[in-house]
Amino acid sequence: MEFGEFVDGFKSPWVQAYFDVGNVVPFAWPEDWIRTLGPRIKRVHLKDFKGGPGLFEGIKGSFVNLRDGSINWPEVRKAFSEIGYSAWVTCELRGGDAEYLKDVAHRVDLILAGQ
Repeated sequence: MEFGEFVDGFKSPWVQAYFDVGNVVPFAWPEDWIRTLGPRIKRVHLKDFKGGPGLFEGIKGSFVNLRDGSINWPEVRKAFSEIGYSAWVTCELRGGDAEYLKDVAHRVDLILAGQ
């Protein structure tokens, strides 16, 4: 809620949210953030995190490959649909060879399909 209030406090159509699905997991589940921020979200980073809210203290979780973490991707996809988000998404992941990138593309396709 504080992030939404922060964005709204600028009272400007030019200040919006760039939402990172994985970065928020240590604090709360991303589907809750998405529904709270709603139409303030203008762009999205896809990243996964193994762990859950409250685990960031002492770094008891870690970033992992898409769909290998604790994120409920079908629920995240549903939340984006509920708020009417239909713009593009980007992946914020490590680099890799052609096989790794093909795997990332496949994982993103599954996420976007709501799986």
